[in-house]
Amino acid sequence: MRKVVAAVGRVVLADQLDSDMVAMAEASDGAFDVDPDDRPKAPPVGLSRVSVLDAETGELLGVLSWHETGWGRTRACGAWNLGIMLLPAARGRGVGATSVRLLVRHLFATTDLDRVEAATDVDNVAACAVLERAGFLREGVVRGAQLRGGVRRDVVLYGVLRSDLKES
Repeated sequence: MRKVVAAVGRVVLADQLDSDMVAMAEASDGAFDVDPDDRPKAPPVGLSRVSVLDAETGELLGVLSWHETGWGRTRACGAWNLGIMLLPAARGRGVGATSVRLLVRHLFATTDLDRVEAATDVDNVAACAVLERAGFLREGVVRGAQLRGGVRRDVVLYGVLRSDLKES
């Protein structure tokens, strides 16, 4: 039985099973996957993941991940950096914005950090729309941040502050 982290409507965020990442890899279209790189890179410290499920069917819809990052040396400069990966069959149904919004509210309710951020390829129009519908503001472009198809790609940085939610 999965532990539910948060839920709203037909979207559930739940503890991830080992099989979820296998299922994601098998069903993903890889549209915005970065190029493979055999050089070792440690995963972010404290990486957390939840699976996105359909509340009625239990169907795996995607995965959300987050880890702490920072813009300075103190805790007050910390932020959560999140990533979202939806299976192609789950896209275009409002699942992305709902699940991101749900995770942001969960992080603000259960932690003391005041910022959540995310970045996506400048050409990933769907992901940009998901983040904007979830309440994130477009903050700028990070040039050449990712390598895909042998080409350096720009990403758009988005952020939402705890105070943004209180104002809306």
